[in-house]
Amino acid sequence: MQTAENVICINPKPLGHGRAYEDFKSVGTPKVHEWGIFMSVLFSKIYQSLQRGSDVVIATIMSKSGSTPRSSGSKMLIYDDGSIDGTIGGGVVEADVIRTALELFTTRDSVLKSYDFKNSTNTDQMDLICGGWMQILIEYVSIDEDNVNIFRMVNNSLQRANPAVLIGKLRSNKKNGAIDRSVKVADSDWSGPLRVTPELHKILEKYTFDHNTASLLLFEDQQYVIESLLPAKTIYLVGAGHVSREIARILNHIDFQIIVIDDRIEFANQERFPEADEVIVCPDYSGVFKESDIDTESYIIIVTRGHRFDKEVLAQALRTKAGYIGMIGSRKKRDTIYQALLAESFNSHDLDRVHCPIGLAIDAETPSEIAVSIVAQLIQYRALRRSNG
Repeated sequence: MQTAENVICINPKPLGHGRAYEDFKSVGTPKVHEWGIFMSVLFSKIYQSLQRGSDVVIATIMSKSGSTPRSSGSKMLIYDDGSIDGTIGGGVVEADVIRTALELFTTRDSVLKSYDFKNSTNTDQMDLICGGWMQILIEYVSIDEDNVNIFRMVNNSLQRANPAVLIGKLRSNKKNGAIDRSVKVADSDWSGPLRVTPELHKILEKYTFDHNTASLLLFEDQQYVIESLLPAKTIYLVGAGHVSREIARILNHIDFQIIVIDDRIEFANQERFPEADEVIVCPDYSGVFKESDIDTESYIIIVTRGHRFDKEVLAQALRTKAGYIGMIGSRKKRDTIYQALLAESFNSHDLDRVHCPIGLAIDAETPSEIAVSIVAQLIQYRALRRSNG
């Protein structure tokens, strides 16, 4: 492991589920994301590569400051033929990381690099003047048994929608991977060749693993890589009409799991929603969430075909712990539904949880435009939750 900080100021030279509900039907098979940008997909690809006997290089943003294209924890995989999955922001930084990664297939080592954009003033490199700084771990991962087992456990955990924590120790004198690791899946004990001592475990308990991130820890003169790995958040699209279809198409490019629910099989099917992880046909909208594991990390979008159904679904959504609840419709429709719910068992505090009219105010008209405004609001909400801890 090259532990010296390879600080590069890029200024002078360019560098070249489904579930079977009782009375509900889960239609079709879960989709597979092909572009490899989601965390669960990336770890699946790492495991698949090692399993078929191919080494891989993983580039991970460990820390950043100022304005940078991606956040800490973002990953890119580089294969020995130069192909990649994922992105750490593109541009000349990514090109340099790929070039470095290809060298690591020969040296069988890993390197920690820092990229400084603060002093980039050359107008020929306008894509480097964002004013930030980031540190990237470029890690060669060999096909040894320990690596295969570690990444198998991570992959299985994320595929089952369980979180995982990875810890690795950087070694300056070790080749063939350069990092010893252990993994903690959900509430299990640490597993792997790296021994997590009681003292180290006590420090790790202070970390908050509530979003995908990566960081470096210096402990007892040893440098550790700590990664929090969470499954994608689940979005429940209730209603399978035109807007819902467009929402699913856009969400397919974002790190969300998509569950579509409708009472019409001619609308709720895998042919109309190939992007969905699950498509469910319910007999009606009563008890629509009865088999759903909805928690504070879940999103509910209500886009049914009528006010009566919207109200019925919203009343049930408010009884869940969903972090985000959005309902399509005008302010007049919203007020009518709210008044009806207030006359039942709900109060104004309950209704404050609802985003309605749903979406950012961009004067959207067509189903595609409305979908853009809704997904933009989802991204904004997710980012605010991350920044607020």
